[in-house]
Amino acid sequence: MDDDGNDVTEIVSKIDARYLDNFGRGKYQGVTRDHYVEVDLGDEAPQQGPVYLLANGWIHPTDSSINVAIGQGSNEPPHAIVLEIPDGKGGWKMGRNDIGFPAGKNKTIVIRLDGIAGNSGVARRVRLRTNMEIYWDALLYAQGLDNQLATQKILKPASAELRYHGISLITTANRSSPELPHYDKVVSRRQYWRDLTGYHTRFGDVRELLDKVDDRYVIMNAGDEIAFQFKVPEAPPSGWKRDFVWISDGWVKDGNLNTRFSKTVLPLPYHAMKDYITPPGRLQDDPVYKRFPEDWKKYHTRYVTPDEFKRGLRPQKDPRP
Repeated sequence: MDDDGNDVTEIVSKIDARYLDNFGRGKYQGVTRDHYVEVDLGDEAPQQGPVYLLANGWIHPTDSSINVAIGQGSNEPPHAIVLEIPDGKGGWKMGRNDIGFPAGKNKTIVIRLDGIAGNSGVARRVRLRTNMEIYWDALLYAQGLDNQLATQKILKPASAELRYHGISLITTANRSSPELPHYDKVVSRRQYWRDLTGYHTRFGDVRELLDKVDDRYVIMNAGDEIAFQFKVPEAPPSGWKRDFVWISDGWVKDGNLNTRFSKTVLPLPYHAMKDYITPPGRLQDDPVYKRFPEDWKKYHTRYVTPDEFKRGLRPQKDPRP
């Protein structure tokens, strides 16, 4: 049920690109009124855990400029999803407030419905409450897998090639649907985004940079892609079923004028960085460069500037000493 009392079971009963859109639009993109959807697992649901709610959907996010506007005004800021459970008195109380939100397009959040403090057994009636623009495609539940799980092998790529692809065409089916790219349809027009000035990784083999989490990384620009190939692993044991998990570690920085240091690649991020407040200086003074200076000789040699005319028709003078 939505918070207007409407039965929305048909909309959220399966993943079919039909999205629950019952909350309207707010003053700013990504933030709307406080709203919820109530889920009743039914009598057939397990009474003992582990049981998980599988919440599939997408978020229409705010951006840096909107966050600045909200911070300077009186509008309520966005708050992440809260799982509410019955309080036993005809009302509701907070069950979990560590859920976050579906980070991007068509993601699934896995929410544990048993073991909630102050609630015995499985929470069979729950509410997902937020004031963010979150569009649910499916709200399902599942029992936990048995304990016989094993990681057979962590695969490293046999090849990893950084190359230029171009900007894929992005379309949306309707007002409730996310913008999705069409990989094979590359748009022919001027650049969509202002490129960040600085050194990016040259095209070609980049496996060494992606071998482990060590603050060495591929610095990509808009339109770039990395093509991976993996060796086929040996078959799992008889009676076992295999699945794959993609593991990635990195950062993203956009060119929004209200994003800190949004015009430059510098300062370079690293895992021990406590904040992102030191203005960019010389490349050779950056902590990451100091640790891996050879990477800027072998890999990060592609100097990018947002000036299309200079970038397209004139050779760029190398600013390195």
